[in-house]
Amino acid sequence: MRVARLLKGITNGINSLSLQQKLIALYIVIIIIPIIIFTSIYSNDVYDRAINEIRIKNENALEIEQIHIKNNIETMRRTAQMVVSDVEFIDFVRSRNEANINELIDFKMNELSNVTRLQHNNPAIENIRLYTTNPHITEMWPILFKEERVLNKPWREDVIQRNGMELWWFDQQTEDVLDRLPSQNTSKISLLRELDYPKDEHLGIIEINMFLKNFFPKMFGTVNDSGSVYVVLDKDMNMIRNYHHTFFEDEGINTEKLKREFQQFKHTGTGSFEYKDNNTPYLVITAYLDDLDAYMLNVISLESLYAETAKTRNVFLSGIIFLVIVLSLFTYVLISLLLKKMYQLKASMKRVEKGDFNFDLEISGNDEIAELGYHFKSMVGKINGLIVEAVNKQAAAKETELKALKTQIDSHFLYNTLENIKMMAEIEGKFEISDAVTSLGEMMRYNLKWKNDFVLLEEELNYIKNYVEIMNLRLDGLITLNIEIPQDLIEQEVLKMSLQPIIENAIKHGIIPKNEPGVLDVTARQSEGTVFIAIKDNGIGMSPSQCELLNEAIQTKQDPDGKSSSNGGNGIGIRNVNERIKLYYGNKYGVKVTSVEGEYTMVTVSVPSKILKGGSRSV
Repeated sequence: MRVARLLKGITNGINSLSLQQKLIALYIVIIIIPIIIFTSIYSNDVYDRAINEIRIKNENALEIEQIHIKNNIETMRRTAQMVVSDVEFIDFVRSRNEANINELIDFKMNELSNVTRLQHNNPAIENIRLYTTNPHITEMWPILFKEERVLNKPWREDVIQRNGMELWWFDQQTEDVLDRLPSQNTSKISLLRELDYPKDEHLGIIEINMFLKNFFPKMFGTVNDSGSVYVVLDKDMNMIRNYHHTFFEDEGINTEKLKREFQQFKHTGTGSFEYKDNNTPYLVITAYLDDLDAYMLNVISLESLYAETAKTRNVFLSGIIFLVIVLSLFTYVLISLLLKKMYQLKASMKRVEKGDFNFDLEISGNDEIAELGYHFKSMVGKINGLIVEAVNKQAAAKETELKALKTQIDSHFLYNTLENIKMMAEIEGKFEISDAVTSLGEMMRYNLKWKNDFVLLEEELNYIKNYVEIMNLRLDGLITLNIEIPQDLIEQEVLKMSLQPIIENAIKHGIIPKNEPGVLDVTARQSEGTVFIAIKDNGIGMSPSQCELLNEAIQTKQDPDGKSSSNGGNGIGIRNVNERIKLYYGNKYGVKVTSVEGEYTMVTVSVPSKILKGGSRSV
């Protein structure tokens, strides 16, 4: 309803404009709307292609970073494995006897030195430490320590529960386990695993750690892009980032919102997504670090790209709008000159509107307006001729009325004559003749007074009753008519004389050839807005091929091949009824014939459900 009112308002607004204003408005719309659409599509395409280039570039950079990370992971794993594989070192650690001075010196000079060299040979590794539960072991810096030093560490229980499986732990801004060492206040990543030797005996925990600045070179690099930043989200969605990089603070990014957006998107492998924070668009490239069960994110600001694209689009549209305004002014002046002839034609039309047909319109030229003026003058001349013709027709109408009155007098003469014959028959006791004359009079009245093409179903059925009574007079009462119509369909609208041809066909081609008492059943039903009126006889019926041929003839408006012995005859009467129904109601409705040879034929008429209150007033 609201849309209809809006469209009506727009239509009224357009109609209120002059032709000149409509032409200019159309001119503007034809130029501006396509250009705006084209510019929007093109600028969006440029924006998308620029984002795609940024995505590809940063995905490649992230892949390189992943290679560095994998190399660091393998370095730490290899170091841990070499420590575990040093049998002499492990045997000394698990020994339950307190070592003498010579054994300690020998252990420090050999086994401990071997592990220390592992650390020195891998500069990226910050510490190699073994926290042991053996009370007989003396701590030897920087490798061997008591496990009691890490009893309060949050990762200890998790490492023990893993039963020798590695655990990667991010440590940010934490102090060293050695109280005598000053706090380095530097973030680390640690590879932790339980040392159970022999099997199922908790011997201690091995820790291999590396500074995050060495582990994630891109995140902590000295050369950083001011428009992007690298961060890592661990399995608990804790964010690890370089706090010396002020990207988040400068951009005002809400880290919790970034985490929520990522949670909706995240999947293993490499991917990307876009989101907005404080109306600033961001592109986030993600990569899953399966060894760490963590995600690395490259957050890239698209603000400068978005602003540049919008600026280019606005400059282009501004130039186009300016050009359209200039062209519109030029068009306005040009159209004013072209419509001068139109205004002359308009003035002449106003004179005709006031009844002045005597004027001289001179519009020179060969253009469309001059042609319109010529045809207007011709039209005015024809109007003058039609006025004269109308006066003559008005005079002829009086004569027509007199003829109509004569016809009415003739019909009254016929009705009065039939009434006299009826009275004479009743006086002589010829009641069958009296009834037949009554039926014939009602049929004549129904036929002659044709004021409307539509009648009540009840009126059409009364006509059928009179027709059957007259036919019974000829056929010695051979036909029995049964009518079963629901009360709510008595006032249903039907076409006048639409059922009588079907009844006539049923009697002539169905009942009479059978030469037995015949029964005609007339029924009606309603379904989904359609009324179905069925006329069924117990005549000779038709074969399936004859019935199919008759239905085809009815629908295609062609005579069926040959002469049928069915109650459809050659189908002309039924076909005419079908054509009238389709003409008045549409192709959805019409006539259909069904039959069983030797048993019955039924003709079904379908019309739209429509109650004709008050009757047709045609009879």
